[in-house]
Amino acid sequence: MKRLLLLVPLLLAGCGTPLTPSRVAPSFREVFVGLYAQQQQLLRREAVGKVDPLAACRRTGTDADGPGEDWVCSVQYVDLGTSSAQVFELQVKPDGCWKATGPPATQPAQLVDPVSSRPRTNPLSEFDGCLDTGW
Repeated sequence: MKRLLLLVPLLLAGCGTPLTPSRVAPSFREVFVGLYAQQQQLLRREAVGKVDPLAACRRTGTDADGPGEDWVCSVQYVDLGTSSAQVFELQVKPDGCWKATGPPATQPAQLVDPVSSRPRTNPLSEFDGCLDTGW
């Protein structure tokens, strides 16, 4: 029994959290790409080519990884010849699911349809996703 108790900390030392910047960023990027295309359709814009953004995520608090409400993800992309960069705030939960909130100045909650002038919900204002937390 004593040997088992000594082995448990050693076994757990090799286990880390799957909630690292290098795992959150691809999940964020994948969801962003799909919602960006949806947003452009709502605005009746045609994206030129494939939007292939770069995404980087990090924690702003004292911890480098793990769940928390202090994550940010920046995304940079080029569309229609224009380069854009935005920073989204993320809340990352222990189960690997996250919720992103877009910057209100560039991602307002409502968009106006350019043809009908009717308000539409902006898919990039607030969105969520999950990453595979399995090893």
